[in-house]
Amino acid sequence: MKPGPSLLTLLAACATAAICDAAEPEFFAMDTGTRDAAHQTAEAQVALVKDLGFAGIGPSYTSPEALRDMLAALDRQHLKLFALYLKLDLDAAAPLGAEIREAINQLRNRDAILWLFVTTAANKPSDPAGDARAVPVMREVADLAQAGGLRIALYPHSGCWVERVDDAVRLARQVERKNFGVTFNLCHWLMVDGTKLDTRLQEARPHLLAVTLNGADAGAKDWGKLIQPLDSGSYDVGQVLAKLRDLDYRGPIGLQHYGIQGDARANLQRSMNAWRRMQGTALMPAGKALVAWENAAGWSEVGNVRTDPQDAARLATEPGTGVVVSQGAGQYLLTKERFGDVEVHLEFMIPAHSNSGIYLLGSHEVQIYDSFGKAKDEYPGIECGGIYPEWINDANVRGHSPRVNASKAAGEWQSFDVIYRAPRFDAAGTKTRNARFDQVIHNGQLVQESIELLGPTRAGLPEQASGPLRLQGDHGPVAYRNVRIRPLTD
Repeated sequence: MKPGPSLLTLLAACATAAICDAAEPEFFAMDTGTRDAAHQTAEAQVALVKDLGFAGIGPSYTSPEALRDMLAALDRQHLKLFALYLKLDLDAAAPLGAEIREAINQLRNRDAILWLFVTTAANKPSDPAGDARAVPVMREVADLAQAGGLRIALYPHSGCWVERVDDAVRLARQVERKNFGVTFNLCHWLMVDGTKLDTRLQEARPHLLAVTLNGADAGAKDWGKLIQPLDSGSYDVGQVLAKLRDLDYRGPIGLQHYGIQGDARANLQRSMNAWRRMQGTALMPAGKALVAWENAAGWSEVGNVRTDPQDAARLATEPGTGVVVSQGAGQYLLTKERFGDVEVHLEFMIPAHSNSGIYLLGSHEVQIYDSFGKAKDEYPGIECGGIYPEWINDANVRGHSPRVNASKAAGEWQSFDVIYRAPRFDAAGTKTRNARFDQVIHNGQLVQESIELLGPTRAGLPEQASGPLRLQGDHGPVAYRNVRIRPLTD
């Protein structure tokens, strides 16, 4: 990616005081993902992000006229311009040039951020020898912005002089202006660094004014894999959000969609759906991953898991927090909190030939199974992503195979995103509505839709209007992380 132009606030439900989440940050769309053939004008782009539930937009500066059009469109929709992306060229005769001055003039008293990507040919990326020349310029722009009620956030960008978040932090400490800070950009951090996430965020936190996120593949070094919709990629974006919560970061978070091809609405909707799932209550917060659960015998909290190199049917663990693992002898984990209609996001890993499952309200199981590369199993619903059969008259009945086999290989992290509707009962206890899986999404692919359940699946608890989330731990090794739940309304 080359530099250049280019929600409603939900309160997470609290299962216990120990896992109660604060209100989520405001989520806005960068204009790297709002423009396609059907959305060329500011009016069309702002209407799109409004319709999808974003709190506003983060555009690039292209001209005074384009900025005026964008601000007018945002005002009509009662949305916000969160951050304006523009260049600070330290080699220019007047680095604090007409574009920056014009932007400050138009954004005056709008509580916006100027996102500055910083270039110079005199110094290589991250070279602190350029600090002496840069800091006075940055102080000048910070003071000019302060007079307009604005803030400045350096935008670390691969290939630029300010390339790393630690470069931005180093400069912010020298500039010493309250309205001058830094941005953490996930894609650029992964490209140029990708290490010591805790340390990078902790160091940035006193100066952190904005964050940008997107889906990404762990270990990737090309933009097509480093920038994906938020529901895609193998990198655990949930851990970034968890660490930001731990640091009590409450600033805005922008969605980066640079270079993602296809329909802007469809791509943005995928990312918004993933964002909302991620804002549910964390049921396995790092360091307290078993606090919200009953029947934790046989389970332990670790830092990570992988296939045991000595035994492909077992999981090897690494010290730390945030991952819960059973080696096959764990009892059924049940949440202490009871739920009705819910949206659930969770990530899991199993080794070869293993088996587990998640039971909504304790009654209805979505199967976890080593199904990579396999055709349908002997009876419908045993495949990973299947809805397990009921057990009636000593027979499996009414199981539901997934639409597609979306399984990854054993030893890889996988995800489920589930929208579930609980059964309803009248005052006499007679069921008036069956339970239903509105959607089950496995590794980003829709595998179940509008599946009505006439009774509990095999080994499920009796049906009830509210119940626990229940995780199976006695059918083989399994690990879980980033389990989040959000109650739904009709």
